[in-house]
Amino acid sequence: MNVIEGIRSRKTFRGFTGKSLSRDLVREILQDGHSAPSASNMQPWEFYVLTGKSLADLFFSIDDYHRTEKIKYNPSKDKKIPNEYLQRRKDLFRGLKPYIADLGDGQKTFIESGSIRFYDAPVVVFLVTDHELPDTKLLDIGMAAENIMLSAHARGLATCAIAYTLLYAEPIRKTLQLHAQKDIVLSVCLGYPDTDFPVNQFRSDRVDLDKVITWQGF
Repeated sequence: MNVIEGIRSRKTFRGFTGKSLSRDLVREILQDGHSAPSASNMQPWEFYVLTGKSLADLFFSIDDYHRTEKIKYNPSKDKKIPNEYLQRRKDLFRGLKPYIADLGDGQKTFIESGSIRFYDAPVVVFLVTDHELPDTKLLDIGMAAENIMLSAHARGLATCAIAYTLLYAEPIRKTLQLHAQKDIVLSVCLGYPDTDFPVNQFRSDRVDLDKVITWQGF
């Protein structure tokens, strides 16, 4: 698989097999993440990797926190999102709906409960940065995350990037034993894809490319 094939065929998976991943394989993938570009080569990322009992214990901690704190998801972060972007989100969930229905689950329940348990992935990578760094460094971490997902895809693995779990930073921070100056930016589920899982048959679309390009000087 070449780079272009990888970029254009990568997709999000929300169902994984129970097959475990070796530490060496995960390290190779993280090496590709670590090879991402960053402004002034500051490399503003750290990777925390959980599997096995450590990951299972984290799920139970998050689930307990979810039940007791009654946290509500706020995807807009209290900002007024322009209608064109809201429509794209609506289109996504409209497309997902029949696949989720095949599981006998509701859309909100599936996304919420699935995110909390990391869709039963055998490995979860948490991307962490220093609180004192400017927000522009999040772009660098995004590039590292994309490298991780493309590297996994090229090796026949599946990924799902989840920001929803940031709502549960408290139990995650405790599990990862993070220092106060460290911030969790993103979690990435990693494992082998369950090709029989209905939701994994879904692929999100993209708006017409010409709608997002402005040409000058051509």
